[in-house]
Amino acid sequence: MAWDFLVKNGKVVDGTGSPWFRADVAIANGRIAEIRPHLVGDARDVLEADGLFVCPGFIDTHTHSDFVFFVDPTAQSKVRQGVTTEVIGNCGMSGAPCPAGATQRVLPSTHGFVPFWESVPEFLDALSRQPKTVHLAPLVGHGTLRAAVVGLEDRPPTADELATMEAWLADALAAGAVGLSTGLYFAPGAFASHAELVALAAVAGRSGGLLTSHIRDEGSRSIGFLPAVKEIIRIGRDAQAPVHISHIKSFGPDTWHTSAEVLEVIDTARRAGVDVTCDQYPYDTTGGGLAADTLPYAFQSGKSPGQVSEALRQPAARAAIRDAVAANIQKRGGPSVLTIATYPAAPGLEGHTLQEICDRRGQEPADVVMDMLNASYEAKWNCRSLCQEDVDRFIRYPATMIGSDGSSLSTDGPLAKGNPHPRNFGAFPRVLNEYVRQRGVLRLEEAIRKMTSLAARRFGLTDRGTLETGKCADLVVLDPEAVRDATFAQPKQYPTGIPHVMVGGAWVIRDGTFTGMLPGLLARKP
Repeated sequence: MAWDFLVKNGKVVDGTGSPWFRADVAIANGRIAEIRPHLVGDARDVLEADGLFVCPGFIDTHTHSDFVFFVDPTAQSKVRQGVTTEVIGNCGMSGAPCPAGATQRVLPSTHGFVPFWESVPEFLDALSRQPKTVHLAPLVGHGTLRAAVVGLEDRPPTADELATMEAWLADALAAGAVGLSTGLYFAPGAFASHAELVALAAVAGRSGGLLTSHIRDEGSRSIGFLPAVKEIIRIGRDAQAPVHISHIKSFGPDTWHTSAEVLEVIDTARRAGVDVTCDQYPYDTTGGGLAADTLPYAFQSGKSPGQVSEALRQPAARAAIRDAVAANIQKRGGPSVLTIATYPAAPGLEGHTLQEICDRRGQEPADVVMDMLNASYEAKWNCRSLCQEDVDRFIRYPATMIGSDGSSLSTDGPLAKGNPHPRNFGAFPRVLNEYVRQRGVLRLEEAIRKMTSLAARRFGLTDRGTLETGKCADLVVLDPEAVRDATFAQPKQYPTGIPHVMVGGAWVIRDGTFTGMLPGLLARKP
């Protein structure tokens, strides 16, 4: 028997949650050819994995890497974590549609890249041709779709506009998108009615896709965390579509210690036949944009990012929203727990808390935030606004999988700017380091299940997620005792303890070194 690769004497964690076992893993033609002890045969490359664990490639269920590989195909912050597949297009923001003449767009961070496509099928074709380190599974963003058809105004779509959104979504799903994502926390997604969301979710459900959601509120900003969870469950029930709650969290002191009650609501829905799951990043600190997190929806209605910044230069407009901005800052825990992550207008502010900037300038927090946004809409921050008790309870829930809410980035080049949340470089190693090794919140095998088979099954990625004969050869070889993750003090660093990562039958990381291979594919829904 001849194989391309043979990984010998590893401790195999197959992704199902079952206990590890010792075996060899043979790979041929990009697929797993055989798994059993003491395989005998020829291979052009043999990796001795004695003492190391061999796992399926990790699936990052929540990312915003829609554009990064057009900027730098070698972006490595995810693949070095063991991530071999990213689900993109989350929070209602996707790389398409962006038709010509659509002046209002809701897109993920483009890193300066200008899209050359219009429709979602054209975007997927461009993604499929673009070299990349990992596979990408695309969602269609409701906010991007709505902005392209309706605009950014706070109004319901006309019958023709809703029909257009349904048709464009159906075309995207037929082209291989895995579902619809909503960002009900953001404008213009926040302007959608129950009827609009049910109509679109039903299109996704009928195609075999799912509805993912950054729900309307994760704290106390608008309707409240628990009502927002109930809302998305109702939408899924009425649309007969499976529901996936993005980066579930009890956000802000007003909402701490509610995780048990929220999980009981989810369990009750599941017992009633509503298919509900969630994902989570393993931190007590969130990340977000200053504009989305602080500005009232009515102020954002009908405005592009540039128009938002322009409006914040008008004294009357600022005065009208100042109290609301101040209240939203306090709901996030106050200025002392809010740290500027990325700010192109003045990079020297990155890494400083809002309170430090206020003290330096002698201004109130709301005024500093509005000043920053009128200079650069692209301001982002990290918010230490979660309770570890809730984080632990959510991550232990059997239907919770792992998502970074980050992007594939690099330690140098165009994707190395700013002071990003360490989840971009370390979310999956952090699960292994803190939640498995240090604190024992999860068993190793259960942590791997949450990173692999649970996610693959949820997003319809049938040829990955477990180590089985015939599956795509996405592998991670790691030492759980040596895994260390990026920190807030040094967020742009690759993890240790994950020396080998294979994507689609090619070693992208070997002996801790990037090989230059770019084997990532577009993981379309069958």
